[in-house]
Amino acid sequence: MRKLFDSKVFKNKFGQVYSGWIIFFVMAAYYVITYIISDLFIFILSQILIAGGEINLSTGYYGAIVGYLNDVIIPIIMQILACMIMIAIPVITWRYIMKQSIAKMGLNSFKAGHKGCFIGVLMGAINCTLIFAILILTGQAKIKSWMPKLTILQICWVFVLFLVAFGEEIMNRSFFMSVLKRVGNIYVIIFFPSIIFGLIHLLNPNITVFSVLNIVLAGILFSYMFIKSVNIWMCIGYHFAWNTFQGIVYGMPVSGLNIKGMLTTNFTADNILNGGKFGIEGGILTTLVTILSFVVVRYYYKNSEYDFLSKK
Repeated sequence: MRKLFDSKVFKNKFGQVYSGWIIFFVMAAYYVITYIISDLFIFILSQILIAGGEINLSTGYYGAIVGYLNDVIIPIIMQILACMIMIAIPVITWRYIMKQSIAKMGLNSFKAGHKGCFIGVLMGAINCTLIFAILILTGQAKIKSWMPKLTILQICWVFVLFLVAFGEEIMNRSFFMSVLKRVGNIYVIIFFPSIIFGLIHLLNPNITVFSVLNIVLAGILFSYMFIKSVNIWMCIGYHFAWNTFQGIVYGMPVSGLNIKGMLTTNFTADNILNGGKFGIEGGILTTLVTILSFVVVRYYYKNSEYDFLSKK
């Protein structure tokens, strides 16, 4: 077995494991560990509920708390577990297996990247708001209700959405792109993680071909942010603000997931403008604002002398 892993199939002429294999093993570890821990959590929780009389398998009885847990609490816990694993596996692999410093992964302190993060948050918020305004003004969407304060549940979802942005950017940009540096081809470094970023959303509810293409395009934007900056914080800021304004502020679907927002927004029809049940990420307006964002990033970093490929 050791001879197999030392062969040219797995290692290059410098004795390094090929970048593709590293990415494959990290993704496989993420999905396997997430599956095992999620199943273990559900099993333990179900045993507690059975012991407490909230579930009776012989009669098919399920107490009210079971529905609440299933609809509200468990999705939040599952997202948190998945995100923590998504963060931990790349960081552990990079730091303790590949023996590289965290800074070389683009994961610098927030102090070093707070300006870029702020610009990212601003871009994500403005772009989402612009699309929302266009949909309302053109009659593609209508505001059903308004609650001008955050509930405890929404605050929990804000935390979850931050972890989602942090985890997905650490995995897809910070880790994958840093591992791919040794390839030396900037197009591979940008497009390969972006395609993976699109594909990991295939299991989301109401996914469409166009929404996957939009997510890949967003991945390319985040990759562009990463190679133009010194760290990952602009990507995280944009990603977090985009998801939060979609779901928590405007009450629109977030990548097919429904989160109760301060506003409740209903689409009047499912079409290419509003993205239908998947949300605005499945619409052409998202394509347009994403393309415009490339211009903003290029302008923001116009005086930057940072060379992504030269950083070993």
